[in-house]
Amino acid sequence: MDKRRRISVIGAGKVGTALAVVLSSRGYEVTKVCDTSEERRERAAKLVGAEATDDCIEAARDTDIVLLTTTDGAIEGVCRRVAESGLDIAGKIFLHVSGAVPLSALDSAAGREAVVLCVHPLQTLADLEGAIRSLPGSTFAVTCSADVEPWARGFVEDMGGRMLLVKEGDKTLYHAAAVVACNLLTIVEYAAFEACLGLGFSEQEAREAFMPLVGATVENIARIGAVESLTGPLARGDTGTLEANIAALERFEPEIAELYRTVSLYGLRLVAERGELDEDTIENMRSLLLSPASQAGTGEPG
Repeated sequence: MDKRRRISVIGAGKVGTALAVVLSSRGYEVTKVCDTSEERRERAAKLVGAEATDDCIEAARDTDIVLLTTTDGAIEGVCRRVAESGLDIAGKIFLHVSGAVPLSALDSAAGREAVVLCVHPLQTLADLEGAIRSLPGSTFAVTCSADVEPWARGFVEDMGGRMLLVKEGDKTLYHAAAVVACNLLTIVEYAAFEACLGLGFSEQEAREAFMPLVGATVENIARIGAVESLTGPLARGDTGTLEANIAALERFEPEIAELYRTVSLYGLRLVAERGELDEDTIENMRSLLLSPASQAGTGEPG
């Protein structure tokens, strides 16, 4: 398996195209790129010097590795179509990159003696240029059998990544954690920007003002952990400011106020773990955060 370097990509969206570019730059021969969209497959094929096709069976014919980067809902069906086509796939490597789809989606290929695994890039891939730049150096969550682990580790290292083994039964919780770390963070930042827009700032002004704060926060979490990185009224036990914040958000947009309450309630776990505030102060904050919106104070933060 170690010498197998020919790879075909089925699914030429941002993820598939970015992986094709990265792998091509690191010694893999991308032979074919398959997609139902002519524009997507032609773009990806041109970037890596591969043949473009709309036939997934043809894409899997003369290759060592079949990289399935379709939408999550299409992975199992595409794999089955190739596996049941009559094509000899014994010994080929079938690999999907979804963090949510189980490895069992590739059972049809495994049943015909193909090697199967999942390699999910733990990275946000919002656009092609950013994806190509950020994939090397990322962590890749791998789900596979023990005998495939050495090959998987080499494959991830070839991309400049780190391997994190995730058991099949743990994939859903792992993916949920990734959603919290990335997607929910994006939603929270959107809410902060909305509040700034409500103050009359432009979106560009909001980004320029808040991104240094966000960047420093993420850097602190990486350096000293989430618990020690918590600052602000929750960490200080400042119920007056908490109440004023909630009241201001209630007047501006109640849904953002509810987001503030919900996240802060969970944040009391961090406060308790820090051990700097007494139990009464934490319970006072809990009561405030749980109180109905109509009972929120009307003061403004000082």
